Amino acid sequence: MDNVNQILSRSSFHFDFLDLIAGKTAGNEKINACIQCGSCTGSCVAADGMSISPRKLWRSLQMGLEDDVLGSLDFWNCTTCGLCDKRCPRGIPMSRLMLDLREKYDKDGGVIAGVSHTLENLYKTGNITGDDPRNRFLWLDNLMLSEAEKERLFRRESKAVYLTGCVAALFPQVGGIPQSLTRLLLRQNADFSLLEDERCCGYPVMAGGKGLEDVREFAVRNISAIEAKGADTVIISCPTCHYMLTKIYPSLLGASFPFRVVHYTEYLVETGGLSCSGKEAIVTYHDPCDLGRKLHITEAPREILRNIPGVTLREMRFSGEEGKCCGGGGNLEMTNPSLSFDIATKRIGDALDTGAEYILSSCQQCKRTLQNAARKTRSRIKVMDLLEFLSERIEAAEREGRF
Repeated sequence: MDNVNQILSRSSFHFDFLDLIAGKTAGNEKINACIQCGSCTGSCVAADGMSISPRKLWRSLQMGLEDDVLGSLDFWNCTTCGLCDKRCPRGIPMSRLMLDLREKYDKDGGVIAGVSHTLENLYKTGNITGDDPRNRFLWLDNLMLSEAEKERLFRRESKAVYLTGCVAALFPQVGGIPQSLTRLLLRQNADFSLLEDERCCGYPVMAGGKGLEDVREFAVRNISAIEAKGADTVIISCPTCHYMLTKIYPSLLGASFPFRVVHYTEYLVETGGLSCSGKEAIVTYHDPCDLGRKLHITEAPREILRNIPGVTLREMRFSGEEGKCCGGGGNLEMTNPSLSFDIATKRIGDALDTGAEYILSSCQQCKRTLQNAARKTRSRIKVMDLLEFLSERIEAAEREGRF
C-alpha cells in the first residue's frame, strides 16, 4: 500500500505539463477528453515499435507524467500519418500533439542525431541532403533536352510552375518521377517552367521539433519564387509539399496566395489528352497519407488508372482516406529506420494480398520506402509511381504510332 500511495502522490506528477503542451496549440486541450478507447493504438502503424503505446501516452499526458512521456522518445516514432486523428471519437489532434512533444524535447536540449544532421543540411543548403542547390536539376540530364527546351523550362515567367520537392530532385531512386511529369507536360505543350530558386517546403523542420517559426523562411522563399514567375498554378508531385503550401503556409504567413496548388494527378485529370497503350496489368494503388487523408485527393489517381486500357485496379484492404502509411513520414527514416522498414514491409504485404503485379503510388517518399521494402524482402511486386507507370504506357503508344 505504501508503494501505491507513493506512485499516486501528487509529487510524482507534473500536472502543469499537460497545460504547457495544451497551451502550445489550440485544440491540444482535447486530450482531457480522451476516454482511453484505444482506437489510436489500434490505428497506429508504428505502435509495435513503441515502448509506450499511443493510448498510454495520452493517459500519461493527462496524469502529468512528463519524465515518462519525454523519456520514452516514442513521439519520435510517429509518422504523422493522421489515421489516429481521423478515427479518434473525441477529435483529439494526436499527430500534432506528437509534434508539440518533439518541440518540447528540442527546447529542453534533447538531440536526435539523424534529425539534427538533416536540419543542419536544411539551414545550410535549403534541402534535406546537403547538396549544392544547383544539383536539384541533375535529373534533367537523362531527358536529353534541346537547348531550346531547357530555356523553356527555365524562362522567367510562365502560367504554371512545377515544384519538384527535395526527394524527387535529389534522390536518383525516384528521379523518374520529375522526369516523367516533365515529359508529359512537354508533350501537352503546357505553359510551365521549373522553379530555379526552389527550397525545401520546411516540413522536416516542423517534424524535427523546431516548430512553425523556423518554417517561415522556407515558406517566404518559396512563395516569393512562385510569385516572381507570375504563375497562377503550382503543380506538385510531392503530397507533403502540397500539404505545406495549402495548409501550413497560409496560416503561418497570414495570407492567401495568387495561385492555386494542384497535385499532378488533379492536373492530368483536368488537362486530359493522354493516350496510353501497353499489355494488360493488375495494379493496386497506395494512397499517400498527406494526399489521401489530409488533402482528400483519392479520386483523381483512380480516374487516371480507370482510363488506362488493359489496367485492372484492385484495392487493398485499407485504402482511400483509410489507407495505411508507408512508413516514410514524420522523419521516421531518420529516427528509426528499422521501424520505417517494418511498416513498409507490412504495406507491401497488403499489396501482395490483392494479387497485383504493381503497387503504384503518387508520392516520391512512398515509392522509396515501398521499393526498398519490396527489394529487401524479395517480394514479387513492382513498385512504381503512377507517373512512371503512365509515362511507360504513353511511350508504348508513341512507338505504336497511336499518340
